[in-house]
Amino acid sequence: MMKGLLAIPPLLLSLSLTGCVDGDGGKSVESVRDPIVRVGDAYLTEEAIESLLPSEEMVPLAIEDKRRFVERWVETEILYQEALRRGVGDDPRVRTRIRTLEQEFLADHLTFLELRDRTVVTEEEIEAYFETHEQEYRYEYRVSHILVSTFEEAQNVQKLLEKNSFAWVANSHSIDPVARRGGDLGYLSKGNMIPEFENAVFDMEPGEVSDIVKSVFGYHIIKLAGMRESLVTVDPADVRAQIVNMLIMEKREKAFEAFLVSLRSGADIEYYDKNYMAGAPRGSSAGGAAEGADTARGE
Repeated sequence: MMKGLLAIPPLLLSLSLTGCVDGDGGKSVESVRDPIVRVGDAYLTEEAIESLLPSEEMVPLAIEDKRRFVERWVETEILYQEALRRGVGDDPRVRTRIRTLEQEFLADHLTFLELRDRTVVTEEEIEAYFETHEQEYRYEYRVSHILVSTFEEAQNVQKLLEKNSFAWVANSHSIDPVARRGGDLGYLSKGNMIPEFENAVFDMEPGEVSDIVKSVFGYHIIKLAGMRESLVTVDPADVRAQIVNMLIMEKREKAFEAFLVSLRSGADIEYYDKNYMAGAPRGSSAGGAAEGADTARGE
C-alpha cells in the first residue's frame, strides 16, 4: 500500500468504491456543481468528497490524499462502467451478492439510527459510575494467568493446579509468551485489562484463582497475586473518556438486545427444520420439514 494512503479515513476510502457521484447519466458538466472529474456520464465533485467524511472527523484532507482518492474513484468508475457494459451485473451470483451486501448495510444502518439516541451518557451517570467503582481505580492488581486454546485444555489446567503450583503450570502449558515468568502480567489497573479480565479480577481476593474465563484470545485461568494502592491518584476527570466509552458500549449492547427482541416479537418467523432454531440441542433430530413447519414468534 502506498505511503500516504493510510492518511485517508477508512470510511472515506471504502465509500470511494461505491461510485458516489453528483450527477446521473445524461447530465452536462454545466449542471454539475464544482466537478473534479468525469468518467462517462458520472461526475465526482468536491462536495461529494467532503460529504463522505463522518461529522466527527471533519478534518481537511491534504491535496495528496484527495488526489489519491480521486484516482481510486476514477479507476473504480472505469471498472464499474465496463462491468455494466459486459452485463456482469446480470450474473445470478453477482446479484445474490449485491442483495446480501444491501441487506447487511441496511441492517447495520438501521441499528446505527436506532441506537444513536439511546446511548447518550450524562454527567450524572459518569459520576455515579466512578463513585461505584472508585476502589477499582484506586488500586493496582498483580495478575498472573494461564492461556490455552480450548475449553478442554482449560479444564485440564484446573486439574493440574490441584497438585502443582500456578507458576509451574503456566510455564508448562500457557501459550502466552509471559508464561516464561509463571504467567505474571505484573501490576495492572482498571482500563488496561480486557473486559473479561476486569470482570474476573475485581470479584477476586488476593491469592484466589478464577474459574475458566473465555476471551477473544482463548481460555484463561487467572490468579490475583496481590493488590496495592495506585502510585498515581486517579480523579474522575482522568478517566472520564474511559468511563464514557464503557457506558456507551454497555448501553448499546442492552439497547440492541431490547430492539431486536421487540422486532422478533412481531416478526413472522417459520422454521422448517427445528435443528436450526436458536437454542436447539446439538445433534437433535427434529425430523425437519417432514414433521411440519414450526412457526416461531418472539423467540
